Amino acid sequence: MTQPQDTKRALVIGAHPDDNEFGAGGTSAKLAAQGWDVTFIIVTNGNKGSHDPGMSPYQLSETREQEQRAAAKVLGVKQVIFLRNNDGELEPTQALRSEIAFYIRYFKPAKVYTHDPWKHYMLHPDHRAVGFAVIDGIVSARDHLFMPGLGQIGITVWRPEALFLWSAEQPDHVEDVSGFVDQKIAALVEHHTQLDENKEWQERVRQRMTELGQEHGFAAGESFRKLTV
Repeated sequence: MTQPQDTKRALVIGAHPDDNEFGAGGTSAKLAAQGWDVTFIIVTNGNKGSHDPGMSPYQLSETREQEQRAAAKVLGVKQVIFLRNNDGELEPTQALRSEIAFYIRYFKPAKVYTHDPWKHYMLHPDHRAVGFAVIDGIVSARDHLFMPGLGQIGITVWRPEALFLWSAEQPDHVEDVSGFVDQKIAALVEHHTQLDENKEWQERVRQRMTELGQEHGFAAGESFRKLTV
């Protein structure tokens, strides 16, 4: 499949189903509304994200994929790619870095969004691993001496315009998502296995987006660390 050269594209890469919505749900909806082709990549299958003793990892992973597809549809995201690594077991290996680099070269995104792996006291190892793999993968995607075999089959180098890290230790970019708060909330609601037990999250998300936006003259915002790559 060839990618249309006149289409603006973005990749949003998260460790688990629901990470992309929490980190960049409003921004993803905004880009989609503006005509961007937005693709989600979910690196793990989320098969450990439950406190239900009756839930098996197999049932959970299948359910969470269904939830993620539904959430992406709410945001206007056209495609979700599941890498299906086991939850909680990720490491920023050369293999994962190369896999991410392949998708960056293939989709040719102008913008890439992911976790900030440098955030102090980030508890979940998968978030750190995905952040580092994406950062390293961008380097492999942009420089021709990495993965030379791909160039021989027509998958050439690609340098995104910028990388945006959510939950950033030192954010320096706030996206105006004033018209997309309800859409972000509606997408998150689709993650029933994660959020149905606690309804208070909705108010916290709305309040945080309002606070971020008001600091910069917006009704609502999402913050990132923006890196030129």
